[in-house]
Amino acid sequence: MSDSDKRKFTRYASSIKTKFDYFVGNPDEIDINLTIPKKGKGVIIDISCGGVFIASDARVPAGMPVILNFTLNKQKITVQGQIVRTGLLQNNPSPAARKFSMFSSKGDSYIAVEFNTPIKEFNCSDL
Repeated sequence: MSDSDKRKFTRYASSIKTKFDYFVGNPDEIDINLTIPKKGKGVIIDISCGGVFIASDARVPAGMPVILNFTLNKQKITVQGQIVRTGLLQNNPSPAARKFSMFSSKGDSYIAVEFNTPIKEFNCSDL
């Protein structure tokens, strides 16, 4: 079964600026309401209602909570999620990551985030 067959939501290529708060330490001991986060920013290059793929300079640990802030269809969105994968864009096999790494100075790392709760449905005309 391909990755696209496993996905619950349609993914869209995008170029959405994002700022995010991320956390380091033991994920079982982090309270996002009390722990002081580190700050990051990047570009969402792939988005669905269930998560995003971000190009960034930030080196973040997988398995940690994250809070993303971005604008979609002129609406500010703040969403909590979990960092499920990280790495270098040049080592990621997805076509979007490889293309972005060749032409961008926005960052050399990627962050894959799964949202804790899916965001409202949207379509590519909203991007």
